[in-house]
Amino acid sequence: MLAILDLFTDTVPVMSADDIAATLGYSRPTGFRYVRELVATGLLVRMPDGCSLGPRIIELDWHIRRFDRVLAASRPIIAELAKHTECNVTQMWMYGERIVTIAHESPGEPLAIGFDRGRPMPLFRGAPSRAIIAFLPRARLERLYDRHRDEVSAAQRRQGFAKLHERLQQVRRAGIAVSLGELDPDKVGIAAPLRLAGTVSGSLCLVLTAARYATSNQTLLAEMLIESAGRIELALESSSAAMSERSVHGAFRKEKGHFMMRRRPVINARGYGTELVMRSSARAPKVKRQ
Repeated sequence: MLAILDLFTDTVPVMSADDIAATLGYSRPTGFRYVRELVATGLLVRMPDGCSLGPRIIELDWHIRRFDRVLAASRPIIAELAKHTECNVTQMWMYGERIVTIAHESPGEPLAIGFDRGRPMPLFRGAPSRAIIAFLPRARLERLYDRHRDEVSAAQRRQGFAKLHERLQQVRRAGIAVSLGELDPDKVGIAAPLRLAGTVSGSLCLVLTAARYATSNQTLLAEMLIESAGRIELALESSSAAMSERSVHGAFRKEKGHFMMRRRPVINARGYGTELVMRSSARAPKVKRQ
């Protein structure tokens, strides 16, 4: 049923229930029932000429903006990067087989870019996407190439997958990807990968005009970008560790109230640190004297 939501795009903002059922191969009663249920939850709204995405999605987006851990960890670092480089900064994240813009920060007047928050990125075009897919296992990358040939350029199709993979390996070795005019005319993108739990899941991108890029200190921009990406990764690790510790601590407290988690200082091969230890919170039973 939720596959219905994927039918709505920038070129198809409204669809009738009949078209929805026909497109997804549902019977007419099933299609109408699914549409009725999605309207009842607010995920769809009825229009004079069909249905479109509903207000519940706006509410969910507000919730994500407020509480998403990736956005929360990244927001201050992205704002600082935009300020210091005087470039627009975008952040992308990969969900399944889609790469989506999740944040856009401007130091002042924002540049007009075609891929603002919420819009899926082309998988094989533009620095932000290449900074992500360059780190995918070859088998997964080849599956994406086969399933999304409509997103592969004519030149890439002529050269074949092997050449594409070779070029992505160059991006992987360099640690950044650069594109000129691939997504927006006269715009340059410089992107670095973002890792979560050791796996590249997103990218951070500086966006500036081609004229400014030609006269800028390109090495310095790349260094500032990579440094900010590293800070975001550390912030995400800290956030994940804090969530994990709270979950474990809560679980042991919940288990009959007998155990509690504490941190104690230790000295290990890396120097000073801490470790989690489990302590019993239950009092020893009293022994009755005979």
